[in-house]
Amino acid sequence: MADVKVLKQKRVSSSSICESVCKKLKVNGEHDELLQDEDTPRLSRPDDQLCDRISVRDVSELLQYITLRKHHDVKKPSWCRLHQEDSVKRVHVVVLEGVAQLHFYTHYSQFKHLRSKYTTRCTLAPSSGALLSGLFDSELSDGSAASGSSLHTAPPAADVGWHPVVLRYGVKKRGMSSYLLTEQERIKKNFPVKGGRGFESFVCMQADDHVTDTSPLYGLDCEMCFTKEGQELTRVAVVTSRGQCVLNELVKPFNPIINYCTRFSGITRSMLKNVTTRLQDVQTKLLALLPPDAVLVGHSLENDLRVLRLIHPHVIDTSLLYRKEFGQRFKLKILAQVILKREIQSEERRGHDPCEDAQAALDLANYFITKGPRQVVVDHLQDLWGVEDSPVDGPLIGSVSTHTVRPLQFGHALHKAGLPALFLGQSDEFNGVSSNHLWRRHHCSSDRESVCVFRRVCHSYALSLVQISSLIEDLRINTTEQTQVLQQMAQRLKLMCVLFVGPLPHNYTEKSVHTLLKPYGTLRSVRLLHSTHTLHAVVEFQHLEGAHLALRSLTALQVQDTIIKLQRPVSELTLDLEASLAELQTDILNSHMIYVSGLLRRHNHHDDLLKTVSAFGPVCDITRVRRSGKRPRHTRIKFVSTDSVCSALHSGLQMGNRKLNMCRALTPPHMHTWTHTVPVTMETAEEAAGSAAGAVSEEAEPGALTCVQDGGMQCVMRAMDRNVGKMFRVLERHTLSVVILPGIIRNKVEYPGLCFLQVKQV
Repeated sequence: MADVKVLKQKRVSSSSICESVCKKLKVNGEHDELLQDEDTPRLSRPDDQLCDRISVRDVSELLQYITLRKHHDVKKPSWCRLHQEDSVKRVHVVVLEGVAQLHFYTHYSQFKHLRSKYTTRCTLAPSSGALLSGLFDSELSDGSAASGSSLHTAPPAADVGWHPVVLRYGVKKRGMSSYLLTEQERIKKNFPVKGGRGFESFVCMQADDHVTDTSPLYGLDCEMCFTKEGQELTRVAVVTSRGQCVLNELVKPFNPIINYCTRFSGITRSMLKNVTTRLQDVQTKLLALLPPDAVLVGHSLENDLRVLRLIHPHVIDTSLLYRKEFGQRFKLKILAQVILKREIQSEERRGHDPCEDAQAALDLANYFITKGPRQVVVDHLQDLWGVEDSPVDGPLIGSVSTHTVRPLQFGHALHKAGLPALFLGQSDEFNGVSSNHLWRRHHCSSDRESVCVFRRVCHSYALSLVQISSLIEDLRINTTEQTQVLQQMAQRLKLMCVLFVGPLPHNYTEKSVHTLLKPYGTLRSVRLLHSTHTLHAVVEFQHLEGAHLALRSLTALQVQDTIIKLQRPVSELTLDLEASLAELQTDILNSHMIYVSGLLRRHNHHDDLLKTVSAFGPVCDITRVRRSGKRPRHTRIKFVSTDSVCSALHSGLQMGNRKLNMCRALTPPHMHTWTHTVPVTMETAEEAAGSAAGAVSEEAEPGALTCVQDGGMQCVMRAMDRNVGKMFRVLERHTLSVVILPGIIRNKVEYPGLCFLQVKQV
């Protein structure tokens, strides 16, 4: 802007910052050598997958591969890269109970060992079931089934040929279209069909005659009530294969309601009081929403289509996929619990959630299609259909065996391979692991005892597991307070990306503020504050680096005779933000990376940028910070050497006649942005703007979260980190150490966890 003039800029010497940061990092030579030494056993992640979340199953596959690769043909994990894996002899796993990613970054300064000793850090999706069961009750990855070296071999196809699922679908894995209900099956199961008696007034969906294996799947679920005319629709939900709920509507029947069926539907009189949506409105929306080749997936789907008064020929019914003998059907809750390890239709909640049920049906169908009918039967013959396992050579009926052998689970495979395993901890959660009786176990009275025992005996075990329960034991607070703590920590991380800008000229708009600040980073939101004495704006950057650069570069501006200043929000949550930012600059994951902003459209050629930055040293990767539908103006550059980072920051970066803004990367590679730690809620754009505004302006409620304010949480985090450091110190050389922060699921909101990985070198 022509009327903008920089009056005063307090710039700290770039060289002094570089020197101080490098001294704190203590990795100038050590980490560079680590990157280049191909003979050193280590673990890393592909650059294009750094932001991808991993699951408990992924961690289990890594543990399986490291411990059992010489005994079974187990699958090599694809989410990470193992270098010189034959040198890794032992695995050590630490689980910090009740800890999430929010705890780590909120109390970042307390985790000195975790942030300095572990060079690989991944966002972990929280598990809906028990973590330890997910790790050690998981079946051996697919590679074991392809080799004759497995201790248990999968039964031949004839062994399950009697099963109703196999009788209907065969033993071979087939495409999605093979599991569609035929017209005869739909008629037999009372689905609405075109020309059928009683369906004359039903609406026919526009559908293609031919559906392929790549046609889109949509999960559908409805809630009903009873009126004087029978069952009628009160709520409908549609979910896409990507997990997006694209329709979730309350519907008011025309006829008087006799029974709301609240226990099952969750619908009450007050919920429908002001609802104006009718059945015809829902039908119109479905006709517009579903493409001609759409496949509807549901559980007992004929009931849903009947209350919708719809006819659709392409359907998959999970109650008929996972079929039982004599036409009996499983409940959706049972299938989700056994197959998906997911708890739905909880007794604590009043009524069912149709979005949740539709998603469960969709996931069950995808699981069946991916696994194939025979593998589904083999995997769940006992836990779902109740048929006991026994040797393959058991009694036969005719020429068909009535027994099968289930695939080997990880914990049992360790025992069969003669690999000793150790568990130490206070929690009884390990009792839920099916192989727990095969482990060497010691129930400790405290975390300190667990660490002491581990340091004495860890070298005798191929796999050791230590459960640290400090947070659970020392901070016993109720669920509501726990949720408040999590929300406050998420808010603190979000506030790091927020700046207050002002005073502004009276004619300034959101667009003017956006134009002023966009050279430093992508803006997530801009909101003018008219309630102040003079006009101000609250700005939230998409990335922490953008807010940091703007604050450092624009210390004082004159715009139309008004001096504009930038400052961070000041509250109990943000008093120590500067200290936190200083520590983030020393994060070992960011030691080789810089953030560059202000790229013009002509600067977006990858080769030109690479040529410019290569003058400071070899470059590993250039990652563009993308904006939705637009060319990126900001990028992260990863150098091979930390010396190159210091040189670039000291000398400055210039393309043509334009000097670019840059700073050290502050966001760890496994995170897109700090605001992703804030739980995502379903709300309209206006509600989202209002809640964001309120969140920025609200101050912490005094006394509401004492455990955070009085330092109690910090002491617990520091103690857990100290225990991790003690155990890491006694590990043998070339031991893979895995530290798991499991994450939390609270009130249907996921707070991701973290997984730290490091092969000890010395």
